[in-house]
Amino acid sequence: MVADARESDVPIVYVNPAFEQMTGYSADEILGKNCRFLQGEDRRQRSISELRAAIADGQACEVLLRNYRKDGTLFWNQLHLQPLMEKERIAWWIGIARDVGALHELKDRLRNRQRALSEARSKTPDDRLTGLHSRVFFDEALIREWHLCVREARTLNLFLFDIDHFDRYLETFGRRAGDSILRQVARAVRAGFQRSSDFCSRYDEQRFGCFASSTKEAQLEDFSAGICERVKALCIHHPHSPTSRFITVSGAALSVSPDSSGSLEQILERLESQLEQAFVDGGDRVVTGRFEDPDAAGE
Repeated sequence: MVADARESDVPIVYVNPAFEQMTGYSADEILGKNCRFLQGEDRRQRSISELRAAIADGQACEVLLRNYRKDGTLFWNQLHLQPLMEKERIAWWIGIARDVGALHELKDRLRNRQRALSEARSKTPDDRLTGLHSRVFFDEALIREWHLCVREARTLNLFLFDIDHFDRYLETFGRRAGDSILRQVARAVRAGFQRSSDFCSRYDEQRFGCFASSTKEAQLEDFSAGICERVKALCIHHPHSPTSRFITVSGAALSVSPDSSGSLEQILERLESQLEQAFVDGGDRVVTGRFEDPDAAGE
């Protein structure tokens, strides 16, 4: 497709037979029109704004558009637009359009399949990748343990560990290497919780949630720091980590009294807030604390 950039509405002045076949319009029906007519009434597309901005700046671009054939059927148009200069000004826009509907549908099916697989895995008691318990099982076990601690007047200690700069590791080495790291870190974390009553889970992508009722509050910081050291001792090279040249984890530990009236949601929010602070402080460290119900404190 070729459009005349010297005209105010940038009309199409040439299309090849493949463009006619793809859109269902004949050349006579297309020539003289702006290519926006292929969008029909479907104008609220982010890619249209990207396209307009590129044209305004005189820059080449590639966007994915929802376009419509003459018979009204939708097709996904991957449009590459390139300016052509003449006497130091843009005279023409050359457009190369590809119908990528089959590819787009395939990606949708893959996303749906991955979502269904993720949901199915979340309902199982164990995480297949790491061998730890799943997040769903963690939530259920935490509720049971909380009630036991209330009944037996025991303190519950919660832990959360996060691999520092894991996204950078994935960008550098890819998903397969990342999965290997998750397995190794999971084993290192689990090795620190040796009592049968201790519980370790894969909390989400690269975080690990644990709880124990036997660890004393005064030992929380040293115990959690020991988990961090176990991970660092793996000596897994991480070339793009600003924290260390090896894989490290940040940690959060929270001691909760069974007589606290705070909800488990509040307690987990506090734990996640502490973990975020550990990361903000530079990573490879632990932030510990004791949960006090904010409503009770206000009274």
